[in-house]
Amino acid sequence: MTPRGIPRFHLISDRRLCDLDRLPDVAARAVIGKVDAIHLRERDVAAGKLLEVARALRAAIGDAELFVNDRVDIALLSGADGVQLGETSISVSDARALAGDRLLIGRSVHDADGARRAYIDGADFVIAGHVYETASKAGQPGRGLEFITAIARVCPIPIIAVGGITRENTTDVVGAGAHGIAVVSGILRADNPESAALGYADVL
Repeated sequence: MTPRGIPRFHLISDRRLCDLDRLPDVAARAVIGKVDAIHLRERDVAAGKLLEVARALRAAIGDAELFVNDRVDIALLSGADGVQLGETSISVSDARALAGDRLLIGRSVHDADGARRAYIDGADFVIAGHVYETASKAGQPGRGLEFITAIARVCPIPIIAVGGITRENTTDVVGAGAHGIAVVSGILRADNPESAALGYADVL
């Protein structure tokens, strides 16, 4: 964590790479490797199952931050630290009306205008992507480092870069203006999630 209170190293779930029953253990191992935020991003999972997994993650990851995507209700019920809103989710102000100061609120953005709106609307941080080509966005070229720099010019809140982030390009992404990084396959596909996370953390 930083004095601003926004984690720098985020791990985002994807049950195609790591099923939800294994996720709490994998997340706990990633936290040992210095990941400081876990995102439960499973939009089409039934609410009851999502809450079950969120509570299991909360118990598994200790002092690391837990974010639930889209579902303010699940975030509150599970004791999560925040909610991550997509560009088609409810507004930041509506999420704030539900959660008050109990949750950090992030907004996912894909251009500088979206990032500026997120800041004006009161988001605590933005997740911006995708920076590099990634298998999860097959056939879509990455937006590049200039994308992060353009957002940093108009968005004074912390920027978390996502999309094709590797140990090798982490320094470049931070140099372009990102506060931190979010990783999916780089940790979830790893045989040793702790070691994979430490590889990123050493650079970050």
